[in-house]
Amino acid sequence: MQNTGVILGQRSTDYIAGTLPYEILNPTGDWTAYLPFPEWQAYNGFDLMACVTFSALNVIETLYFKTTGEQRNFSDRFTAFMSGTTPAGNYMWKVGDSIRKDGLVDETDWPAILHPTWEAYYSPPPIEIINKAKVFKSNWTVNYEFIDTTKDSLIYHLKQSPIQVVFPN
Repeated sequence: MQNTGVILGQRSTDYIAGTLPYEILNPTGDWTAYLPFPEWQAYNGFDLMACVTFSALNVIETLYFKTTGEQRNFSDRFTAFMSGTTPAGNYMWKVGDSIRKDGLVDETDWPAILHPTWEAYYSPPPIEIINKAKVFKSNWTVNYEFIDTTKDSLIYHLKQSPIQVVFPN
């Protein structure tokens, strides 16, 4: 099997379900009506190895739409760079920590590249974009915790938030 972007693992300091307060935001657990526009992490056969970033931002975009009624498309390219995505991919906790620490910008601020190379896609964003991302951070709190993947746990936690799930190939 070939890795397509997720590096498995968590730290002893990562939150486990039950650490953060539980709040029901969607009693049905069905987030379909709030899903973001589809995006692809591979362009013309070039894999960005950023599935962890794409899936994390899909969760945040879904929550943002549910809570504000406004659809946003955050820059996957920005978060993939800021979280240190490598040719082997990234850890879920690194992407989560980057979102909490660095903030987010819209796709229009730091857009994807239609025919990317690794060097071009992962080029550092200008300081203006880095500073703009901090505005999001000052207005929104982003937390994450690891949950059990039992059916009952998934049903329970889907009432609080969409869930970022990874399947290593």
